[in-house]
Amino acid sequence: MMAGSHVAVGAALWAVTARAAGLEAAEPQALGAAALGALLPDIDHPQSWAGRKMRVVSVPLSMLVGHRGVTHSALAILGCLALLAVMGVGWLAAPVVVGYLSHLLADSLTPSGVPLLWPNKRRFSLNLCRTGSVVEIALVAAIVAAGGWAAGIDLSNLPKPRL
Repeated sequence: MMAGSHVAVGAALWAVTARAAGLEAAEPQALGAAALGALLPDIDHPQSWAGRKMRVVSVPLSMLVGHRGVTHSALAILGCLALLAVMGVGWLAAPVVVGYLSHLLADSLTPSGVPLLWPNKRRFSLNLCRTGSVVEIALVAAIVAAGGWAAGIDLSNLPKPRL
């Protein structure tokens, strides 16, 4: 998926998670942390947003494991769980982890899938949309709308588009 899609899905899924946990669903810093977490798995790609910001990590990681390698695997999921175990579900850790996991879920919707069993090359994919396609945009819009609805975010005051 595209970076913007990852940001939107990560923030939406954090809003739902926060609401379910009894936290403020639209807290800006937590939404930002979830958005950042949603971009982190692509640190293994030097041309990604995260890769361009942290080239000192991105370039060597890309040369060692390539894109959608360890950062998109069950090992990364275990790393997220370890982060929560060490830091708790405090103010930043939980939204970053939800964002990170949302990225893996979103990438599993594409034909490229995710290598959950890395270093095994088998990829897991639901093959629902191609990156950058109209279907991706529609899926992301549906996830964001459902996330906003589930989190109780009132969108009725937004300006209406002019046609």
